[in-house]
Amino acid sequence: MANFIRSYSLTRRLSLILLVITATVWVGSLGCIYWGMQRTANNIFDKSLVETAHALLSTTSSSLEGRIPDHTVIEKAQGEHYNQIIFQIWHRNGKLIYRSVGVDTHPFVQQANFGWIKIHNQTYRSYSVWDSTHTIQVQIAQVWTIRQDIQRDMLLFLIVVSAFFLPLLSWLILQTVRSNLSTVFSISQNLEKQSIEHLKPINPVVPKEIEPLVKSLNTLLSEVAESMQREKRFTSNAAHELRTPLAAIRLHAQVLQSARSTEEAREAAEDIIIGIDKASRMITQLLTLARIEPNGQQIQGPVDLVNIIQSTLAMMDFQLRQAKIDLQLQLESALVMAQMDQLEIMLRNLLENAIIYRSQERPCFIKISCGCVENYSFVQIEDNGIGLDEAQIPLIFQRFYRVNQNSTVIGSGLGLSIVKQIVDLYHGKIESRRADAIGGLVIRIEFKIKNK
Repeated sequence: MANFIRSYSLTRRLSLILLVITATVWVGSLGCIYWGMQRTANNIFDKSLVETAHALLSTTSSSLEGRIPDHTVIEKAQGEHYNQIIFQIWHRNGKLIYRSVGVDTHPFVQQANFGWIKIHNQTYRSYSVWDSTHTIQVQIAQVWTIRQDIQRDMLLFLIVVSAFFLPLLSWLILQTVRSNLSTVFSISQNLEKQSIEHLKPINPVVPKEIEPLVKSLNTLLSEVAESMQREKRFTSNAAHELRTPLAAIRLHAQVLQSARSTEEAREAAEDIIIGIDKASRMITQLLTLARIEPNGQQIQGPVDLVNIIQSTLAMMDFQLRQAKIDLQLQLESALVMAQMDQLEIMLRNLLENAIIYRSQERPCFIKISCGCVENYSFVQIEDNGIGLDEAQIPLIFQRFYRVNQNSTVIGSGLGLSIVKQIVDLYHGKIESRRADAIGGLVIRIEFKIKNK
């Protein structure tokens, strides 16, 4: 049963987040703009009051020329402006010189500079100033509703602009999010179209932020495809190569059933055991071959070939003594950056190959040497086995190739193929040649020493 995957719409979530952030910033900006415009408008009106007061003061001082008028002069006003700005001009002796229409004869400003007053239930912004001789004072006030009307008009304008541009900005955000996430959708569709039989890397143009994801997906696809190919090869090889030993086992079993003597039955039983050993070895080698990852990320460390050789010889001690092999060792420290278990598999297959194809006509020996030469480490296996022709040397690393097809030789034809695959995995070099004079085979493997 497939695991339940919790999912959500990335487009919807990003769009919602961006819209909320945009709307919040927009409203905050409108508040700041309105506050700034309100403050600026008040400053402008205040400066206008100051300039008007000083203009009245200058005009009055120049027209009086030091005289004091006998009566108060009232402004001759037409229209409604007298309701917006009112003023009084006083002499220092307390006489009212000039006043606006609708203003009482009592001073309406009690403090210097700016202040607030209330006249006829209306709030006014007030300002008072004396001339340089402290003889004439101008008191002026402006109704506060003028400023409120202008500020209301400014706020209404900002709201209308927001009502037009905020939906437009929201639409642009949605389109931008969808456009930039289209790559993710195309990757998803590309993956959905792939079949398990034909996996291949995807190569879309992607943002740098998801490039590692695409690379990881491609690596995974390549590994899965390679794994599928190995599985197919394993299944095909197993089905093909196990057919022969199984057929032989069946044949010998039939012979055993119809044996007319004890000797004939014993020989058939021995042949069955040999066939089972061949099939068992072939299965083991096929599994070993399938486990080797040619493209896998190997965890490598410095491994001394001397330790590998000694541990492998200890593990194969019974086989070597049973085959009466004379071991000749010439070992010097040689470091290789590799996995220890894979190097042991490589060496074990080399030794098993030498044991299987040993000569029955002379005492057998296996000479193992390792060391360092210039910038590489090497290991060399030499034996005096049955040998092979020059024409066979290029073929011995192919899968299922056997030098001797004799049914008594328990070989699968996979040992040296496994060796070569491990050597290739670590970018090493493998060479083989006939041993001089004595017959047999020499296999030399070299690994380049990596600088730390």
